[in-house]
Amino acid sequence: MLTTILKALGTAAVVLVISEIAKRWTALGAAIAALPLMTMLIVANLALDASDKGGVAKANEFATSFFVLFWPGLLFFIVLPVGQKLGMPFWWAFALAVISTFVATWGAIVLMKSLGMKTE
Repeated sequence: MLTTILKALGTAAVVLVISEIAKRWTALGAAIAALPLMTMLIVANLALDASDKGGVAKANEFATSFFVLFWPGLLFFIVLPVGQKLGMPFWWAFALAVISTFVATWGAIVLMKSLGMKTE
């Protein structure tokens, strides 16, 4: 239980630090956020998880799935600015970007399953 709490606090701390950096130096904050920090933390946590003897295998499986599903996630960064350039209010463009990204990711999962890739 203590480990879970420490993981949650560490994750929250990373998000807060990056947010504060981005408030002061937008480009630096974006560069740090662009790093796959959360992915790295998740992979490390999965590999180190003592309760799961297949931790390293789970970490590798997660990293592979993340790599495949990373690409449809980029749609968010296309739809949001395009929506803004077309004159949409920010939150409407944001919602459209989130929904588009969800649909694209879901479609990628369906495609992966149809090609026989393991998605669980």
